[in-house]
Amino acid sequence: MISRMANFTDRVGRLQEAMRASGIGLAVLAPGAQMRYLSGWAEPGHERLLALFVPASGEPAFVVPALNAAQAAANPAAIRDLRSWDDAAGWEGVVSALVNARVRERAFAIDDELQSGHLLALQRLFPGARWEPGSALMARLREVKESDELAALQRSAAITDAVYEECVRLLREGMTELEMVALLADAYERRGARADFAIVGFGPNSALPHHSPGDAALADGDVAVIDIGCSVDGYASDITRTVAFGTPPPEAGEVYRVVLRAHQAAQGVARPGATCESVDRAARDVIESAGYGERFIHRTGHGIGLSGHEPPYIVAGNTQALRPGMCFSDEPGIYLPGRFGVRIENILTITPDGASSLNAAPPADLPAIRPAP
Repeated sequence: MISRMANFTDRVGRLQEAMRASGIGLAVLAPGAQMRYLSGWAEPGHERLLALFVPASGEPAFVVPALNAAQAAANPAAIRDLRSWDDAAGWEGVVSALVNARVRERAFAIDDELQSGHLLALQRLFPGARWEPGSALMARLREVKESDELAALQRSAAITDAVYEECVRLLREGMTELEMVALLADAYERRGARADFAIVGFGPNSALPHHSPGDAALADGDVAVIDIGCSVDGYASDITRTVAFGTPPPEAGEVYRVVLRAHQAAQGVARPGATCESVDRAARDVIESAGYGERFIHRTGHGIGLSGHEPPYIVAGNTQALRPGMCFSDEPGIYLPGRFGVRIENILTITPDGASSLNAAPPADLPAIRPAP
């Protein structure tokens, strides 16, 4: 607990240093990943305001509904300044007193996830303040993972690898996408993890990158895309694998090999000092050279940590330089509408001299699952 408290104290201190450098007097963090990162605790306030107020100097404070006060008081960061409010009086007076006593620079950084109604109420309370998104400040803190964060991401990745390997063997003709989703959820639960999502697409649905699984049944010749992830100790995982069930379309094997080369090219470029867009370009060059450029319709990757999607984003136009400890997905894909799609995804972490994968290497060729006799 002491080391964890020290981490939280350091995180708040680094945020405050960045705030002072940017002329920000107050950061307001909503329930979610930002609050968990700074305090180790977050509980939805629903329609009630529940927020962490971090002044540019001094102690942070929780402003919470009275019914959440006991939970807030037990926060792992041991933040002691707790301001609770009741439904009859509302929260505006509590916040006004806190800000007027503690904040001199009236420039406020607001969490992207704060409810718009709460933001509008804050703006009425402090009409002369300057309002800025807090995402850039927090991204700079969160995008380089500490050793315990990397360890949690590795555990999460290992569980997801194991869940995939178990469940892909269970593919059977006539199985629906939703039946596979249920098998995946059960496999996660047996390993003590919570499934965060499962995108399962059979046949033509594999060409829909964000397909919502349904009653489509697996048939001989289908290409299947399985994109899954979980949370372990709050940290996310995310992999995508593509397999063939029975005898796939002739082009499927070649498309798979193109996507794998793109995946490998992105990892080969990723290293300290390389830009996010250069990693995206490395994958895109491979796919464009093979004649499928118009069928790669999304960025190459997204950061991952307490959130499933967070900075850095591996996309054209992002000139941000990679740093050791950054973690992100490497997930090029090719999608042929009405036919099939292929996506291959692992999570990479930037090392001092390159990038390593938190996941097992994908197969060198399109795996074929044979229908049961």
